[in-house]
Amino acid sequence: MLSKERLKEIKLFKGLSDDEIGIVANVLDESLYKKGAIIWEEGAPEQGLQIIDHGKVRITRKTSENHRQVLAVLKDDNFFGELSLLDGRSHSASAEALEDTKVYILHRSKMETLLKESPLTAYNIMRVLAIEICELLRQMNAKFMDMVNYVWEARDV
Repeated sequence: MLSKERLKEIKLFKGLSDDEIGIVANVLDESLYKKGAIIWEEGAPEQGLQIIDHGKVRITRKTSENHRQVLAVLKDDNFFGELSLLDGRSHSASAEALEDTKVYILHRSKMETLLKESPLTAYNIMRVLAIEICELLRQMNAKFMDMVNYVWEARDV
């Protein structure tokens, strides 16, 4: 069984009560990935939200020239696979373990069970997920506008 004390340290679960942590501990799975292991390829079916207990994961997407573009390198307590958890669609990026990595997995089916059986717990998890996704979107918007401004400044030279 997962350590409830460890789960309390993870940002996604910090606001949960002891009872809610117990509920979450019962629905999470664990997985270990060796360094270099491909966790999933872009386009793979949904495999759940994965929360890094320890290790490092690189998230990439293929460019139109079929090169891999690094989107993020994630470490302890970060998570990935949230979009597929929410919409059930295939993964939009690839994930690879850069070192031996242990993750906790919240599968979509178990999230749906949480929504039915413990809606407050599910709400609290979804709220943190939404905040994190909003922050990523804000960062992407800022980077996009930096690129737009760069192009406009380069045109004026």
